[in-house]
Amino acid sequence: MNINLANSLFNEGIFSEMYKAGFITDKIFTYREMYLWVYAQMKTRGITKHQAVLEAGGKFNRDERTVWRALNCFDEK
Repeated sequence: MNINLANSLFNEGIFSEMYKAGFITDKIFTYREMYLWVYAQMKTRGITKHQAVLEAGGKFNRDERTVWRALNCFDEK
């Protein structure tokens, strides 16, 4: 899924409505948050993607593979 589309759906409340209706799980919210956090850390702190993923694992209390999975769910195209 395109991250810009996901952000639009989130901002318009569509993801929330789909979640309430049972069409999607809360994983989409967590994955989006991890994706945004990792790229924000890379941009603001100038750290590598790998370092940001390691730190995100601790911040979100998830393993490294889950963070990579979240990043792979979205693209920037």
